[in-house]
Amino acid sequence: MPTPRLILAGGGDAPDSQPLDALFAGWIGPGGRMLYLPVATGNPAGYRADLTWVSAIFRPLGVGSIAMWTDLAGRDAGQLTDFDGIFIGGGNTFHLLDLLRRTGFDRLLRDFIAAGGAVYGGSAGAIILGRDIGPAAHIDPNDASITDTRGLDLLGGYAVWCHYVANGDAPRIRAYIAATGFPVLALTERAGLRVEGPHILAAGYDPCVRYTAGGAHEVAVGDAM
Repeated sequence: MPTPRLILAGGGDAPDSQPLDALFAGWIGPGGRMLYLPVATGNPAGYRADLTWVSAIFRPLGVGSIAMWTDLAGRDAGQLTDFDGIFIGGGNTFHLLDLLRRTGFDRLLRDFIAAGGAVYGGSAGAIILGRDIGPAAHIDPNDASITDTRGLDLLGGYAVWCHYVANGDAPRIRAYIAATGFPVLALTERAGLRVEGPHILAAGYDPCVRYTAGGAHEVAVGDAM
């Protein structure tokens, strides 16, 4: 049975995510094919520049081809077999989850991952892979008027908090856990997660911080949650 493989990045710029980018390129393999989804931004005028940015990161790492989809409607599982990995960019998390649901692409993502396809989510793209996207509320307006904030729940029941800054975000995270009961994995812009099957490891440059109702615990890079 294929092993699901995910990478989550805390939302920094290219220098902040270099170890994660290299890992993902390695999973795709030399000459591999990557699909880039920039749709979380909701800004079609910027998509071409976004593709240029992503290509400048991954082509030097050996990724052979990078396709960009800006319209997810009408896609099917057969089209995804053309790709070895999917990169989901950042933007507005509520807009992204709403779009994935309306087009049915959330189901395609689940099936792609279950079949062994590699997925990399940055910021909004990372948050939707967790149990709930509520942690995005402090930075993203809910312009999509989403009331069901359940994410894809691929991280063993954890929600994901990106762009984490300890001093400002710790009280917000504790309040979120008190309200929902959901544990949280908090990622600075230089932190990330590596998920292979049931194993969730801290990755990147900075440690991950695991928050539960019992408190916060720093998880060093390379260690399991």
